[in-house]
Amino acid sequence: MTNPWLKRIGALALAAVVSCGGGTAALAATDGDLAAALSRAPALGRPLVILATDPGQGAADRAAARFLDSKPVKALADRTCLLLVDISVSRNRAAATRFHLGETPLLICLTPRGVIASRDEKVATADIVLRRVQEVLEQAPALDARLAALEAAVAANPEDTAAQFELADFLIAHHNAVEAIPRLAALAHSPARTPDLRLRAWVDLVRAHFWIAEPEKGRFEALDMMATLGPAMPEARAAGGFVLGSQDAGTKRMARAREELESAVAAARDSTYGKQAAEALAHLPAPTPPR
Repeated sequence: MTNPWLKRIGALALAAVVSCGGGTAALAATDGDLAAALSRAPALGRPLVILATDPGQGAADRAAARFLDSKPVKALADRTCLLLVDISVSRNRAAATRFHLGETPLLICLTPRGVIASRDEKVATADIVLRRVQEVLEQAPALDARLAALEAAVAANPEDTAAQFELADFLIAHHNAVEAIPRLAALAHSPARTPDLRLRAWVDLVRAHFWIAEPEKGRFEALDMMATLGPAMPEARAAGGFVLGSQDAGTKRMARAREELESAVAAARDSTYGKQAAEALAHLPAPTPPR
């Protein structure tokens, strides 16, 4: 197997390069475009292993690329595609947000149909890479078959709410938030669904937008949920306050998080979301007294 990009690890001259069994031409991400590589991947019929690094962040990121060059990993490379991505390139960083880009090195293993089989931050050893590559090769057929079955059930009866949720839940469970969002949005915005089912879908929709770094879309959906369902359903107001407050707490906007969580408790103290908001409030740092 040829791996021309491995000769460039030190400089990382290419922003994203893919190596597949038999050579590098199969995906040909030589323009450094992660989004283009992802769009081409399903046609290859092989699992896609992505290692995202930021060479400017430290020795661990600079060394991580060598993990893909280990002999045990290369021995499996005729059955996979290995993608090395430099996320210091802005367009690659934007494309990688779909994977909840956090600490690097970040290792993502996808099935041929794009189901995320594993996601590991701060990958530290070649053994972890090898284990994840082996796992995706073993798990991919069953995961893709499950996805196909769930999609077929939805296609056979688009009005079957249970089938819609089963598919959406499967996608969310595997961190495939991008693929889940349109299905959750259809459930959340459908007046034909019962309010409790719409609420469940809407909360997951908000969280999915937050997961892929779309905070404004997530906030818009949360506010829309409260405006649409909230007048007749206090739990919807509690849910909105809770998910917004949790997001703001996670991004250190503590004053706003406190207000949102307090509003959630006030809206429906005894509801599931009201109780979760109260618990989250108890873990917030004490407010700074005014000077």
